[in-house]
Amino acid sequence: MKNFRRIALGCLVAFAIPACAEQGATLPEETGAAADAATATRIYASEGTLDLSFETLGTFEERDGVRALILRGTANRYLKSVFSFVPDDAFGQANIISERRLEVVIHEGHELNTLLSGLPLFVSVETFTGSPTQYTARVEVSTRFYDFLGSSSIWIDEAVQPFYAVNGTDNIVYRGSVDAPAGDLTVTAPDGAPAAAPVDADTYRLDWSYADLHDAIDPHTERLTFTATGADGTTATKSSRLVARVVGLALTSGDPYQVWPAPACEPAVYDCYHSQPAGTTDFAACGSYRQVQRCVASQACDVVQEPLSLTPIEASSLEPARAAWNQGSTGFNWRNLQPIAAFDTPECPEEPVTIAGVLDEIAAMEQSQSPAEYGTFTDRNGLSASVFFGSSGGSALLTAIDAFAGGGDIEAWLYTEQVPCHNCTDFADRAVLLYPQSGVVLVLDGNHGYDS
Repeated sequence: MKNFRRIALGCLVAFAIPACAEQGATLPEETGAAADAATATRIYASEGTLDLSFETLGTFEERDGVRALILRGTANRYLKSVFSFVPDDAFGQANIISERRLEVVIHEGHELNTLLSGLPLFVSVETFTGSPTQYTARVEVSTRFYDFLGSSSIWIDEAVQPFYAVNGTDNIVYRGSVDAPAGDLTVTAPDGAPAAAPVDADTYRLDWSYADLHDAIDPHTERLTFTATGADGTTATKSSRLVARVVGLALTSGDPYQVWPAPACEPAVYDCYHSQPAGTTDFAACGSYRQVQRCVASQACDVVQEPLSLTPIEASSLEPARAAWNQGSTGFNWRNLQPIAAFDTPECPEEPVTIAGVLDEIAAMEQSQSPAEYGTFTDRNGLSASVFFGSSGGSALLTAIDAFAGGGDIEAWLYTEQVPCHNCTDFADRAVLLYPQSGVVLVLDGNHGYDS
């Protein structure tokens, strides 16, 4: 597919050459004009009565004694004020440079690295006329190859993408890709040449640190040269400029934080990041730099929440305590505790788990579950009101249950009901215990009575 892609590209550039229809055809040289023609020079957005556009190509200039990326925009309305920011923080410097033109100055270093690594820039725009007069633009800036010259047997992916790679500084690697004839590939530049490494027989990975990337894109007029040496010793060359481009523009008259809320850690990215082997430093397989960064410090419950459910868990370890509690029962004065049922609740519930919610889940599983209002809600201090935790063996039973469920606070529901018994008095008993700290639920069923 990669070789075919290079062939197809060559055919588009020189469509008048019939030999391109043949898979083994010799490909012509590309010209810069062909690549330039396919590159948009402006990007547009509209909202209300405002039409806003930005030049896609950012340029570097000396500002405030340091190098800075300059982004230039044009509006169809007279501009009253402009202000640039990222969520909750002023960022860069937006200036009005004429009645309908503005610029945003992004200083080299933290500011530029932040934008190139995938954080969008917001620009507040206030106009003198129109309705409404207050807008916010969302501007995305990325690194892109541009203005290709040379052999079409070398195919340079336009995008250079940021990925999360632990390096002890900013944990960012900027990565590009090149398809070239099998053999060897070298990349040279006046400054900022990437580290090139083979991925497979004809694909190479290009890696830059931010410092090297900045050297490669400033000035934007410098070219990088790619030289591929085939297995037969033949060489092919291609050159291109690496630049900072505006690749996304959106406009709103609403609250930008509601229109463009900050993305959360995605479950698939979280799972990928946390499933990597110990010692992994490169997490490009899990997503972009920003996608992975959002998941690095996230806890599982920040990512995935589940509705309340009860999952049965093994409780046979409580059998000795149950048997001990049942001892002493006679035909004249009896008590009986059936095997205790235990359940686990979700580790990351959508809503806090309560005993009332647990009873609803039990009712959905058991038609015999009595309505919650027929019983009594209580806590650990009220458990002695249940036959299970009264004076005769109740303390030992509760100690065993605490050890099983993890101890701590208890939310409980106690229920007892007289049931038919010939020449005797008998009561059905149920206790439902929720341990909020561990999420463990226990259901105790039994009965007690006496010969009348």
